[in-house]
Amino acid sequence: MVCRMAFIRPFNTQRRGRRVGRENYFLFVSVAAFAWYVVTSFAIAAPAAQQQALRPAEDLAAVERGQQLMGEQCAFCHGANARGGSGGPDLTRSVLVQEDENGRQLGAFLRVGRPDRGMPKFELSEAQTTDLAAFLHNAIYQNANRRLYKILDILVGDPKAGEAFFNGAGRCRTCHVPDGDLKGIGAKYADPVVLQGRLVLPRGRAGGPPMPAYQAPNAMKVTVTPPSGDAVTGALVRLTDFDVTLYDAKTGQMRSWLRNGDTPKVAVVDPLQAHVDMLTKWTDADMHNMTAYLAGLK
Repeated sequence: MVCRMAFIRPFNTQRRGRRVGRENYFLFVSVAAFAWYVVTSFAIAAPAAQQQALRPAEDLAAVERGQQLMGEQCAFCHGANARGGSGGPDLTRSVLVQEDENGRQLGAFLRVGRPDRGMPKFELSEAQTTDLAAFLHNAIYQNANRRLYKILDILVGDPKAGEAFFNGAGRCRTCHVPDGDLKGIGAKYADPVVLQGRLVLPRGRAGGPPMPAYQAPNAMKVTVTPPSGDAVTGALVRLTDFDVTLYDAKTGQMRSWLRNGDTPKVAVVDPLQAHVDMLTKWTDADMHNMTAYLAGLK
């Protein structure tokens, strides 16, 4: 706006009570034009730099070399995955890293460091800095696109320890039988990732088209007993302090009641309550051992 006004103002325009001379006018126009160039150049360049960390890596070899360099030089403070360590911040959230262009800004910073904050300077070659930037940019991209994350090495547990947990501390045997309802579960869920997911969160139906939660085989059950009339049992659809709704599979209809305190009486039974209780008790070792054990039930 300043530039536009400068170009259309006549030479003898009054400005703050004084005449603007021809020399001052051209000087004003030159400064304004230069300022406009700097602002627009930055506005164009900054988004381009930020977008670099939002694209998939083109040189995977550089990413691998950068990851190795990260582990050797930076992991103690920032963690091997750059997400923060014993004393350093999460580099994937760093504005400098996010706006870096092929290691240019990152390299300039590393050559100086921040000794006042415990960040030493690093004498890395240009190639090393580029590799490190490639790894960090790829880490940012992976964080922003978690659906692309590949889970590896699920079957790392001990099947024998998993069997002992199944029959002992896990109390799984009280509801499940390896030669009964769990027979062939390892073949049914051939993907260990899916198997472990069903082990931890078995709610709903695995595979097939989506369906309402109240129609799932393991849906929560509710029994409603009005002051007058017989108790009605069905799959729980909705329960609040003001109303309760259930699905009657026999009639295929919904039934609802208004609630006033404890009237009508409502009793909820969750067939997966044992799994819900385990959510806060699972250890990594028990989870992996159980997955390895169930995967072997072919």
